[in-house]
Amino acid sequence: ENLTFLFLRKVKFVKEKAYKLDSISRIRQIRELNAAEERMKESLEGVGKILDNLIIRAPIDGQLSRPQLEVGQVVAPGQSLGQVDVVGSYKVRVPIDEIYLPRISQGLHATVPIAGKEYELEITYIYPTIQAGRFEVDMLFIGETPPGLRRGQSLRLRIELGQSSEELLLPVGGFYKDTGGNWVYVLDKSGQQAVRRNIKLGRKNTEHYEVLEGLEPGELVITSSYENFGNNEVLILN
Repeated sequence: ENLTFLFLRKVKFVKEKAYKLDSISRIRQIRELNAAEERMKESLEGVGKILDNLIIRAPIDGQLSRPQLEVGQVVAPGQSLGQVDVVGSYKVRVPIDEIYLPRISQGLHATVPIAGKEYELEITYIYPTIQAGRFEVDMLFIGETPPGLRRGQSLRLRIELGQSSEELLLPVGGFYKDTGGNWVYVLDKSGQQAVRRNIKLGRKNTEHYEVLEGLEPGELVITSSYENFGNNEVLILN
């Protein structure tokens, strides 16, 4: 019986020792697996950071227009890659003949027909420079913005100038070189002769002079060069 008891104790000891060794091994394996998992997470986070560095983010939300990229292109810091348009917020740049400059002011309204519907705009800024007889203004939509607008799209506007006024206009011609705009030849009612008459001109664009004094609406004026007319007060027309 004593031998049997000792044997059983030895068997129990061996089993407990084996169980302990097996538990220690399992714990070690679990720790190694956890460590491997942590290393994998760190690797994935590192890859994610690398990918984030490859993503170019704009400081504002909008739609990318006019991208300036090619496949394989190396991009330097600060290099322009395109332009971001703020969707739903459009500024309209409008060129206007300089003859209307005195009548244009901030706050004036305009309308534009798009797809059979009228939309309203307002002048928010007037550019001070004049080029090729035109100046420019910025306008913003009031209320609803037309859907589907694109950068560079042309619109035909109608600006409300308030109280209407009629300017008398004289076409640009070679006469100005010879007279300095101080006088012109005006045809009489018969159309057979032209009489010299002093006038006063105002603003000018590429096509017309504004007439301030000396002419009446409907009168006919010779606007070609006067080089061959001399200083005659009256021209007899054949």
